[in-house]
Amino acid sequence: MAFSVAAEIERDLISVGTKKALRARKASRLPFERPKGLGMCKLDPFRPAIEALPAIGSTQKFIAKRYGTKPANLSN
Repeated sequence: MAFSVAAEIERDLISVGTKKALRARKASRLPFERPKGLGMCKLDPFRPAIEALPAIGSTQKFIAKRYGTKPANLSN
């Protein structure tokens, strides 16, 4: 019973905070979604090196670890 009351109070506080943040965002006339189109990636400066590494036999896992990302991000 006590945990359910605490969870309900927490849910209400999160709801109030979210609504407050959305009102502030709307008042500042900022968009609610991510910008459309291709953006800059933190790996763009290293693109030539990343593209050359598989040619010398490096695995995607090794390359991802070296540049601090995940293997799935390399294809993006």
